[in-house]
Amino acid sequence: MLLTAMLFAAGMALVLGSYLTLSRASLKVAHRAFLTKDAANLAEAGVEEALYCFNRMAAGTVVAEAWTDWTLSSANAMRTLTPINRDQNAVGIIKVYVKGYDGTEAEPYIVSQAVVTPLDGSAPVVRTVHLALTRNAGVAAHGLVALNGLELRNNSFADSFDSNPSDSPTGPWLAYSSSLARSKGSVVVLAGAVELRNSANIRGNLYLGPGVAAPNPSDVTGEIITDYSATFSLPTYPTPSSVSRSYDLGSSLPSKLPRSGDAAASDGRYYYFCRHTTIRNFTVTPNRHVTLIGTDTEMMSGITLGPMSTLHVYMDGELTLSGGADLNAGGWAGALRIYTTTNRRCSIGNNSRLSAWFQAPNAELRATGNNSSNMLVGYFLAKTIYASGSMDFHYDESLQPSHASTYEVTRWLSLQTAADRALVAGLTNNFLQ
Repeated sequence: MLLTAMLFAAGMALVLGSYLTLSRASLKVAHRAFLTKDAANLAEAGVEEALYCFNRMAAGTVVAEAWTDWTLSSANAMRTLTPINRDQNAVGIIKVYVKGYDGTEAEPYIVSQAVVTPLDGSAPVVRTVHLALTRNAGVAAHGLVALNGLELRNNSFADSFDSNPSDSPTGPWLAYSSSLARSKGSVVVLAGAVELRNSANIRGNLYLGPGVAAPNPSDVTGEIITDYSATFSLPTYPTPSSVSRSYDLGSSLPSKLPRSGDAAASDGRYYYFCRHTTIRNFTVTPNRHVTLIGTDTEMMSGITLGPMSTLHVYMDGELTLSGGADLNAGGWAGALRIYTTTNRRCSIGNNSRLSAWFQAPNAELRATGNNSSNMLVGYFLAKTIYASGSMDFHYDESLQPSHASTYEVTRWLSLQTAADRALVAGLTNNFLQ
């Protein structure tokens, strides 16, 4: 009986030992499966950290502030997040590498790697994610846009400045001066040719559409991005039915707008429709916001904007400034917005200055002059653009809206195979393995 009992106990011990070994193995497999999913989630969390920085930059945050706590090298950013305690005391470490963090790359990418090390000393669990992006810059992300050709001659140049470095919604807005100049001009040429002659240059980045030949690199201080594509369109023109209140001025404009007794529409702007006239020689009352919509109209000088006032002009004729004419010179470019559907030339003549947001997608914009005070400040878009002499373009960076640039995901890869992992070191300059 004793022998039988001992044999039975030995058999039970063997069975229980096998069961415990199997259970332990199953637990380890289940635990590693859990940690594998956890590592994938941590790798995605690293991607989210980088995307958050891209989104901050797209919302207008300066690059250095958007990428605080990252290690920056050339156009690359690297970060190792604080180790994280995971289930059953495993430790997770996330490392993220970003190529083209500063917006200079048309197609930046993110590589995020999570390493989870179990407490039992078994091999760490590694998951790596590769995310490719495409940067889409909105209209206001650029300062000068030529849809079908750009020619700058005789020392003309394009640069930038920030008229409102404090980002205050009420200003004050600074006038352009050489002391505020920055080499962050952003110029787009979607088609046609780019000609920079006789010491003309672009002080910033140049974006070229497919098939557009690049100029001499020495004439561009920033990046030259090729095969660039974007859509630039005029906003929808207001109509009497699209606004809650408007007034018809016919062919006669008063000397002051808004007129006494007129009331603003629900959005706070005063809307006036006119026809067969020239938009010129009137004053916009301080702290008032006026919109003029003209049919068979053109625009010239003689318009004064009072403090904290704005004027938006929608027309079908050309803009002409000549003989020392100033239009909003020294004022904030965002206060004067001019949109025209004309296909006739818009001209800025000698000794003239303009500070505005200007769009004429069907017309040539020709700016000529030899006076050092000549300048075009703000944002300018036209079918073709020609400038010579001292007619310089100064992009006002404060015009960039919060939605100016967006980043779209074009590729999301989970790098799992040995061949995939072999790519990681090359993608990240050996930051990740």
